[in-house]
Amino acid sequence: MKFKRRRITQFAALIIANPYLIYFASREIYQGALKGVCFPGFNCYACPLAVYSCPIGALQHSAALLHQKVKWTAIATLLYVGGFIALIGIGLGRLVCGWFCPFGLIQEGLNKIPSPKLRIPHWMRYGKYLTLAGLVLLLPLLTGVHWFSRLCPAGALEGTLPLEAVQPKGGLPPAGWFFWLKIGILVFFVAWMVVSSRPFCRTACPLGACFALCTRFSAFRMHVDKSKCTECDACRDVCPVEINIYEDANSPECLRCLDCKKACPASAITSGFKSPLKAGSPSDGRSGTAAS
Repeated sequence: MKFKRRRITQFAALIIANPYLIYFASREIYQGALKGVCFPGFNCYACPLAVYSCPIGALQHSAALLHQKVKWTAIATLLYVGGFIALIGIGLGRLVCGWFCPFGLIQEGLNKIPSPKLRIPHWMRYGKYLTLAGLVLLLPLLTGVHWFSRLCPAGALEGTLPLEAVQPKGGLPPAGWFFWLKIGILVFFVAWMVVSSRPFCRTACPLGACFALCTRFSAFRMHVDKSKCTECDACRDVCPVEINIYEDANSPECLRCLDCKKACPASAITSGFKSPLKAGSPSDGRSGTAAS
């Protein structure tokens, strides 16, 4: 039942983020007041149906504004976006990734295509932090260019391709080599999504990196009762990020999808809102210096 409810919230988030069907008649991208509001999941603001902004795009924009010496606007944007991400992250951790992210839904759908399945090495999880630091913050700060948006596969799938298919009034400039580079990155990730579970989330998503940094301190927590857990790995078999939740119940990699709760034959896994000060107790699923 949990799995079905999660699918409903994922599809609802996709619709809520992209309700501007009037675009097909007007061929004008929405530019109203809601574009100044961040959507908590990973959804491209350039999608012709989108009405909200992407928090990563806004974060990147604040770094570019600093390069352009527009300091007060940059600082105001940074405070707003940083506060928004921190509020969501400290409240929910990566539960947003598991339940409300449109691009996460797309990845899970593609992974259901029958094919050989490949595990993702654990060391690749650090790629999302490099993306956040390099493409979202450092390079825009140094160059004033929105590098992440120019390369983002979600932007290619949700923004670039739909706009090419149904062009806005006035048309679009001719596609150059950078267009094909972006499409190539999309093709690479789409192929990877078919054979591996949520690879973009795990290796390259800067929003996931932001929420992961907050997970240790989030109010929503996972708990494993060590007296019940037999370490049968039923939880790992259904985990979209392939972690052993009994080793670290509040791992920064955990998407809080709660599929493990349904799969656990001993009902050893619980979740809910609880003070993070109790993290590290046996019921929190951590032992000593367990890996995250």
